[in-house]
Amino acid sequence: MVKQYLTVFSVGPVQSFIASARKTEDLWSGSFILSHLVREAIKQLYKYGDKFSLLFPMITENEVNNPNKSNLHIASLPNRFTALLTGNSTEVTKMLKNTEAAVRHAFIHMYSQSIQLLFSDLPTKQKELLIETGKKQIESLIEIYWVIEPFEEEMEFNEIRERTESRLAAIKNDKQFIQIEQHGLTCSVCQEREALSAYPITESDSYGSMKKKLADTWNKRSQPFLQNKDNDEHARIKDNEFLCGVCTTKRLARDYFKRYYSYPTGFESFKSTIKISEPDHYYAILMIDGDNMGKWFSGAHIENYRDVSSRLATFSKETVPDIVGKSSKGMLIYAGGDDLLAFLPLNEVLDIAEKLRYSFSDDQKGLNHNATSSGGLIIAHEKASLKTLLNEARKLEGKAKGYKNKVSGEEKNALAIAVHTRSGEKSETVLPWNIGEAKTSQILKRIIHLLKNDLSDTFIYQFIESFYPLISVKDSSRKVDRSLIEAELSRLFKRSAKRKLSEEEVWNDVNNLVLLYDHVQSTIDFIYTLKILSFFKRKED
Repeated sequence: MVKQYLTVFSVGPVQSFIASARKTEDLWSGSFILSHLVREAIKQLYKYGDKFSLLFPMITENEVNNPNKSNLHIASLPNRFTALLTGNSTEVTKMLKNTEAAVRHAFIHMYSQSIQLLFSDLPTKQKELLIETGKKQIESLIEIYWVIEPFEEEMEFNEIRERTESRLAAIKNDKQFIQIEQHGLTCSVCQEREALSAYPITESDSYGSMKKKLADTWNKRSQPFLQNKDNDEHARIKDNEFLCGVCTTKRLARDYFKRYYSYPTGFESFKSTIKISEPDHYYAILMIDGDNMGKWFSGAHIENYRDVSSRLATFSKETVPDIVGKSSKGMLIYAGGDDLLAFLPLNEVLDIAEKLRYSFSDDQKGLNHNATSSGGLIIAHEKASLKTLLNEARKLEGKAKGYKNKVSGEEKNALAIAVHTRSGEKSETVLPWNIGEAKTSQILKRIIHLLKNDLSDTFIYQFIESFYPLISVKDSSRKVDRSLIEAELSRLFKRSAKRKLSEEEVWNDVNNLVLLYDHVQSTIDFIYTLKILSFFKRKED
């Protein structure tokens, strides 16, 4: 019997695959490879003609087969899609099995081509050993899940969708692990899988023997990937790097995609954190994710689902690249539906974060004027561990999602900000995107301007000296009485002014700080907010 089936198709893993990065290029390639594999799955299903109808994300058959090259380098597809398939259960199952096989083949083909390019002069038998080792690693890594549920027009779409999502989650919780034998030294990047060796490694090999085999292998890489005096800092693969099959594929991804998409002038080298952080030696990582997206997708009718998908496609494929693309040094890593990740210079991060957040609430550029999003923003030194910072940014995003505004009672719709200095000091706070009618980012920029021009930031340290002893280590959530905060800020403002401020100016600026105090979770959070503002002031100077 021919009928329609709702399917959710997922490609992973996501966080572990993307976060295994030593360079910005590793981070970008992890995101782009997942986006590419989802594109390959959708491309395969479009071959079935009118038996396939994509619901989320919204990307046409023409866009899949002939992508717009202006933003082709941006990972713009999420790691899962929802679609309707027409046929009996046997036919639909076969379609999805063929699609899964196509995705696995695409990843392995990408890897084998990388080996051919990276070790072009190696004997065939040694290349075959490398390909076989990496193929097993990729097969043990990649996670493809899909489920189907019968769907008829008279059924409530959201009920079927939730059932499908629930079944998919259950399958993921019961996932099977593929074990592979590994005897060698681990990969320099992920430190999880065995580094590739063109010579067999056994349990009887000593550490020195394994190290020599790896060095002999990786010293034979092709000329464009060898390190030399001229490209030491930005070498594609350094002499002390020994990669596994997965990380090799990521490191050579842009070479592969230049050929795959016939785009020789695209997929250029990516800015290092050192380049983004000039001249401050500090840069920002920004993660933003839509709030309560389940509710937005929870309409009873399929038309509502399609409308939300269409709006998110506009936001991720047009709005986000346009905003980040105007940055002098910023770099967009991915923008898939309602979430995004970008690297930004300090002098632009507050402006760009604000534009991204409020564009999401724009009826034309984003989802809807009632939609909100939350984000994590971490600022750190260019030499800090990229993997650690990504994990911290993700935690910050989670804290913003858990924020509850004690004044308005609203939840989420917040930005968690952290500064990690080179000396090891960490300051962290969570603020709502708006305070009343004012955008919080504008209030922050106003205070930074004051610190630069009219006010010595010694008042911040004097304020900390006054209130830090009142904060119990055991009760860091405590908030000192608002009137005390306001009185001390007014006193310190007048003492720290570089010029004589009018009573109105003092009141306005103190009021801005007290408004921030009202909306942070504790007095210690307010102290960290002041420290973060002082940090911005110093770096802008």
